Amino acid sequence: MATHKEQIDLPNDEDELEDVHDSLAEQVTEYFRQAKSHRSSLLVQGKTVDDWFRRLDDAYHKIHDPEELIGRPNMRSYFGLTQIKVNAVGSYMRSKYANPANPPFNISPTPIVELPENKQEQGLERVKGQLLSKLIEVGIPPEAIMGEDGFLLPEVVRFIEQQSKEAKELLRQEELHIATDATAKMVKLIKDQLVEGHFTQVLSEALFDIALFPVMVVGYDNEAVVDYQWNKNKFEKVTVIRPTFRRINPVNAFFAPDSTNAQDGSYFIELTKRTKAQLSSFIGKEELGYHDDVLKAIIENGDANWLGLDVEDKGVLDYFLVEDEIHTLRCQMLIQGQDLIDYGVKLKDSECHDFFNADIEVCDNRVIRCQIVAHPKGERTYFSASYKRIAGEPYGISVGMMIYDRQQSINRTQYSMLLNAFYAAGPMLEIDADKFNDPSKITFEPYVRIFSNPSRENNGRGITQHNIQLTFPQLFNFMTNEIRLADDECGLPSFLNGNAGLQGAGQTLGGLAMMTDNAVLGLEDCAFNIDEYFIRPAITLIYAHNLLGDDDSVKADAEIIPTGLLGLKAELEKAKELAGLVPQASQFVQQGLVPQQLVTDMVRDYLKSAGIDTDRYMPSRGVQSDLNNAQLASQTSGLDGRSLRIM
Repeated sequence: MATHKEQIDLPNDEDELEDVHDSLAEQVTEYFRQAKSHRSSLLVQGKTVDDWFRRLDDAYHKIHDPEELIGRPNMRSYFGLTQIKVNAVGSYMRSKYANPANPPFNISPTPIVELPENKQEQGLERVKGQLLSKLIEVGIPPEAIMGEDGFLLPEVVRFIEQQSKEAKELLRQEELHIATDATAKMVKLIKDQLVEGHFTQVLSEALFDIALFPVMVVGYDNEAVVDYQWNKNKFEKVTVIRPTFRRINPVNAFFAPDSTNAQDGSYFIELTKRTKAQLSSFIGKEELGYHDDVLKAIIENGDANWLGLDVEDKGVLDYFLVEDEIHTLRCQMLIQGQDLIDYGVKLKDSECHDFFNADIEVCDNRVIRCQIVAHPKGERTYFSASYKRIAGEPYGISVGMMIYDRQQSINRTQYSMLLNAFYAAGPMLEIDADKFNDPSKITFEPYVRIFSNPSRENNGRGITQHNIQLTFPQLFNFMTNEIRLADDECGLPSFLNGNAGLQGAGQTLGGLAMMTDNAVLGLEDCAFNIDEYFIRPAITLIYAHNLLGDDDSVKADAEIIPTGLLGLKAELEKAKELAGLVPQASQFVQQGLVPQQLVTDMVRDYLKSAGIDTDRYMPSRGVQSDLNNAQLASQTSGLDGRSLRIM
């Protein structure tokens, strides 16, 4: 930060400052309109991104597209294939990622460790102490080390040279040991910060977005939180700045046309909304970069519809506002140092011409907040990922997008099935009105006689019965094939979402393990995208923050290792091992070597690792089962199979 002598004076003229604010607000607003126009015209699989948001939201909530209702009156039924697949992906990925006790990351020291100076000296002192111990153990007297001239003897010099070479490797080992201790403490600290920052809850919601929509977006903010802390034996209420993760609705995320994810491109903009109470709470929060005068003016006379958006409708692409709410634009982009100084950001004279990633919030055509992004490396604090990534684009392909066309075909087929079943449920009657005195009283009831009055001119049948051909079975087979094709298109077979209708190889555990391994290849791709585009940069951000803190015990040269994909592969390997062990364990049960409950638990663990809801089909017996197993183990301990059979 700059000193008082280096700091540049801010404009004293309030009108001049307001013009600067309006100028930047105008730029951010123009970028927003540019990004919004780009998203509404960008085609992915033949449809615009905006169109995908609307269609996928309707599909998940079983709402028919208006186009589908044309020519299909009274179509109400909706087979929730999209909902089933999205929920299956969300549940499966949450089981691998959303674990507060074991977040999907690890921190490992680099092969050649770089420690802070104080820790390097600590490692060197350890090595010196070990060398001194060796000399003492040898028992060499001082006259055997030093010559009469006061210099070391030649043989001692050679010994020291040899020991020095060994000491370098020893020093590296000691530094690695120190770094390992530091990274272990760092991991524990970050886990605590993730819990306080709502990481697990936010990630759980974002995993739903990545399964349904073209992109998921997560933000990282410094949030002013009212907390209670001990101060001199008193529990006092204080306002603290706490890093917090937020799930960003993908509909409210706007990427620059040259972006490939939220971390790059000219800018990233989030459309959000604030209440007047929220704006009022920001007054006096200079540490967060807010401008009090602008906030007060907007609270008094702010225009809620300053962006010209539709704020009345509640559709997924409508930006509905309730009373007392107003839209704001949160933008992160590169700003020159001189411009930031004009907004009250304190920089040095030498930084006037440098560019910084700035965090700007605009409301009612005014900048209400401006500061450098809260990232030690100067990177953005927004992260995005897709289920299937399209090279060079921030928007990818989700599971919902893969099966959307099949979903529509299944709905049409189901509509035809129900319509055919309705018409084929009974005969259709054709009545010749000329043969009856009062045709309106004719009803079709069993065991009822109906008399007609045929004439010579019209002596045909008065009532003709028509039977509608039943096509329900053929349509049902067609719909079943469409569901199977949807499984192939998204790469997620139905057994992953609890459908137990397995045939062929799926009827054996070994075959099911092979099918599961092939089925989750698409999920591995998704896990890789989450690891590389969210977990790694997000944890790196927190790690960099902690390196700037006062706690030296956690500082060391290390690298962030996302473990979501590694954990997924580990689960698959475990499932393969269980699939091979279960048949052998079954033989052991027949021989009386192991209890039946052991095999049951192994099968349950295997099916659970495959993402199947075992609690629904194979509820665990809980503690009582464990007690029974322990009792049986104690009774059979020391006995072989022959003894058990005799008993």
